[in-house]
Amino acid sequence: MENSASERKELSEAEQDAVRERIWSLVGRVAQESASVEMCLRSLMAKLLNSKYGDIIAAGQSATDLIENCIALIQANEEIGEKVRESALGLLRSVKPLFAQRNNIVHAPWFPSFYEESRSEALSLVSKRRSLPRPTLVSYAEVEKLCSDLNATLPKIWSVEGAVQRSNGNQ
Repeated sequence: MENSASERKELSEAEQDAVRERIWSLVGRVAQESASVEMCLRSLMAKLLNSKYGDIIAAGQSATDLIENCIALIQANEEIGEKVRESALGLLRSVKPLFAQRNNIVHAPWFPSFYEESRSEALSLVSKRRSLPRPTLVSYAEVEKLCSDLNATLPKIWSVEGAVQRSNGNQ
């Protein structure tokens, strides 16, 4: 006899532990990848400022502020070629939504399902300013893609940083 929709198979205790471990691992990977991108954004901003105090000014800024400040500095920098400028602006604008996703993953509590048919997703309670938490379905595959997307931005940011450094005359 086939399992009907009402006969859901609950995961064993060991399988439930594995689900919890997977969630913790995913959250940790997102945090690590985003921290690496943030470090690169901070370095880019310091290069854009072209000042011995650039690292001090960039220190402690949120990823969103770093992105916005880098966009403003790239737009204002007359030494950067138009091709590099457009590429850098496109890159920075594409990174911004990754950090919005990152914040939803890292700062919201996750509630995994412990049923066989729901092993690839969890429920998350995302809370934004001045609004009630809203339940959001989190796909583990989407979180893994976010990690890959964040990681893929690193060499692109380094490339922009190198172009900025060359435009500053600092080989």
